[in-house]
Amino acid sequence: MPRGLRTRRGRIFPRRRVVFVGGEGPSERAFARFLQQCCTEVALNVHLRSWEGSGGDSLSVVRDMSRYLKRQQFAAEVETKVVLLDEDRIDEDYRNGRDARAYARQSGIGIVLQTPNLEGVLLRLHPNNEQRVVSAHEAERELKRIWPSYRKPPSSTQLSSRFSLADLRRAAKHDPELRQLLTTIGLIRVDR
Repeated sequence: MPRGLRTRRGRIFPRRRVVFVGGEGPSERAFARFLQQCCTEVALNVHLRSWEGSGGDSLSVVRDMSRYLKRQQFAAEVETKVVLLDEDRIDEDYRNGRDARAYARQSGIGIVLQTPNLEGVLLRLHPNNEQRVVSAHEAERELKRIWPSYRKPPSSTQLSSRFSLADLRRAAKHDPELRQLLTTIGLIRVDR
C-alpha cells in the first residue's frame, strides 16, 4: 500500500515530510512556528516539529536536542533535523573547547546560523534592511527602532502578523543561512 493517509472515500494522500527545528529558546521556537504558518499558507506538504532548549552554549543546545530526539517516538519520521544557533556565540564556544559543529555532524543535525542572532534576522526581514549588518549588541536595539512594539521572546502570532513568506524570501537572497533553511523546508525551490 502506498505510504500516506487514506480517507473514507479511499483517496490516499502522501504523508507530510517532517522537519525538526530546534533552537536555544522560545524565540527560535516561535520563529519555527512562524515558518510552519508560511508552509500552511502555501499548502506545502511539510510538518515542522519545533523544540526549544533551555539556553546555554551552542554545544549544550545541540547535545540537549540530540538527547531529546533519541527519547521521542516520532524521531523515526523526521526527515531532516536542524538547529538554529546564534552566529555570535558559536565561534566563541569553539574557542572555549565546545565544538557544536562536530557534535551536530556526528548526530546528523544541520546547523543554521542566525547572523548575528535571531534579532538580526528579524531586522533584515523588514523592507530595505535585507543587507543590514549589525553586531549582536546592536541587533535588538536596531530591531526595536524599526519595530517599537517588539518584545523578546516574540510569539509566532506576532511574527506572522509582522512578516510574510515574501519577507523571508527577500531576506534570504542576502542571507545564505536563511536561504538554506528555507530550501531545506521547501519554502524556496532550487531550480534544476
